[in-house]
Order: sequence, then C-alpha cells, then structure tokens
Amino acid sequence: MRKIFVLFLLLLSISFLQLTYSQKFLSLKEASLMHSDSVKFLKISRQKLANLPNEIWKYNNLRGLDISKNRLKTIPDSLDKFKQLELLNLRKNRLTVFPTAIYGLHRLKKLNLSSNFIGKIPDSVHLCTDLQVLDLYSNPVSNLGNGLSSLKNLELIDLRGIMMNSKKQKEISKEYPGVQVLFDAPCNCVD
Repeated sequence: MRKIFVLFLLLLSISFLQLTYSQKFLSLKEASLMHSDSVKFLKISRQKLANLPNEIWKYNNLRGLDISKNRLKTIPDSLDKFKQLELLNLRKNRLTVFPTAIYGLHRLKKLNLSSNFIGKIPDSVHLCTDLQVLDLYSNPVSNLGNGLSSLKNLELIDLRGIMMNSKKQKEISKEYPGVQVLFDAPCNCVD
C-alpha cells in the first residue's frame, strides 16, 4: 500500500511540474518582436551563458523565467527587479551557492535549482514566503538549514539524486509535515 501511495505522490508531483512548464515561454528573439510589457514568460536556455543578457531587464512583467542549461555561476541581485516572477528555472547551471537574489522575489512559487552544485540552503530562504515547490534534485545538499520549515505554502521539496540513508530521510520527512519530500531509495551510507 505504501508503494502505491509513494507512486501516486510521484505522479502527482510530475504532473504538477509539467503544468508549471506548460506556459508559452518566448525566446529573446520572439520577445523582441513584442511590446516588453506584454512578455510574461521568457526562456533563455542552452545558450552557454556565463552572465544574464542585458536585454532581459526590459521585461518588467515576467511571471516565468527559464535560464536553465547555461553556465551561470552566480545570479545577479538585480534579478529581484522582476517583482511579478512566480517561476524561476535555474536547472543545470554551475551554481555553488543558493542565489540570494530570490529573497526579493516575494511572489515566487516554483524554484528549480536541480543539477547544480549547491551544498546548503540558507536560513534566509524563509523570505520566499510564497514558495510552493523547491527542486533541489541532484545537488550535493548536506544542510537544509532552518528557513524551509518557516515556509507555510511549501508543498514539495525534491531531494532525489542526493545520497541519504533512511534515518536522514525519516528526519527530513518529520521536519516538514504536510510537505511532499521526494527521495531516491536510501543508501547504506553513514550519516
């Protein structure tokens, strides 16, 4: 019965994440043909970017920004200019530190940091009061900090791809009641 429930939760989270990405994201080229205030979703992925392109700053009404699969090592603090941003995809970059720029994104609901090199979630993450989904898949996270437990809207934390023994997984699950936490099968490793 437990396996069926876990499978159900996994399918639910996958469909939730697919719904997130069902919006029409525009490339920079497509967005440049539109009035900047009408651009809501922007996708700048697979560009080998080490820095964000200057032209993105004119899109003040962004609700979704996908800058995945680049070479970003940091996210500029000016990202908090996007006050309407609800979805931020930073998947598959080269981030080693949790991006502090997101603390100013008070409407942010979904944050994808999967496949980066982040080892610690700072306590200041509690400033992201609307955060519902935090995807940390395949990061070397060893410390979730205390800030996540303050997030009242948090529904899902993806910790798959992170080696943990069953004791650690149980501790994390207890710490976040009411939050769906996704894990891989536990390892036989020492905590």
